[in-house]
Amino acid sequence: MALMEELLLKGYIDENMDEIVKNATADYLIRLLTYCAKADGYISNEERNFIINYMETFDMNDSEESWLFAQYDFGRFNDYNKEEIVLLKRSINKLLDKKNLDYKILYNLLYVCFLNNDNLNDNQAQIISDYITIFKLNPDTCDEIYNHIIEERNITKKEVIDDLDECYEILGLDKNCNEEDLKRRYAYLTKSYHPDKYNLEEMPIEVRKELEDTYKKINLAYDRLKEKF
Repeated sequence: MALMEELLLKGYIDENMDEIVKNATADYLIRLLTYCAKADGYISNEERNFIINYMETFDMNDSEESWLFAQYDFGRFNDYNKEEIVLLKRSINKLLDKKNLDYKILYNLLYVCFLNNDNLNDNQAQIISDYITIFKLNPDTCDEIYNHIIEERNITKKEVIDDLDECYEILGLDKNCNEEDLKRRYAYLTKSYHPDKYNLEEMPIEVRKELEDTYKKINLAYDRLKEKF
């Protein structure tokens, strides 16, 4: 079945729609993130939330948003094919301002891989290896990104926010909030503070570091509060 036919059947697009404006780079990226997430057999809520929050960092209209969700579904129900990395590279090569996008993508792929795992499994390792090879990335820079994520992960595992009052303060929530309030606020904050929103070369390092710390605290506070519901 053709992809467009599948989208029509699932209600992602209107059959009267003349065209869908879509970002090809985002298409293949969302698929690859999904392949990495499901490489251990299932996609956890944490992995799904990361991918959805990543989608929301793109400036999208309703049609584009539906299209990206379709790419997520495509990744869920189809097998990984390294040809998609080749197509991703071609789409990036057409961009006028890449801003180290190839390394930023590697960071996000690795980040998803390590959300629920201590090591890369064979499927994840294959995707990462194909990506590095096809994009002809510098091995030393790739090792730096890998080590940075491992270090971040180890720090995060040690960090626990026990003070509930601090969690409410970090998220800007009232103590009488319900689970839906928590989810909505978390979605808003992670979209606002997602690394791809502010990881710009012209931004001062100290400002970037402060924003990264805030993003971590948001996730830690959310994990702590969601245990209540």
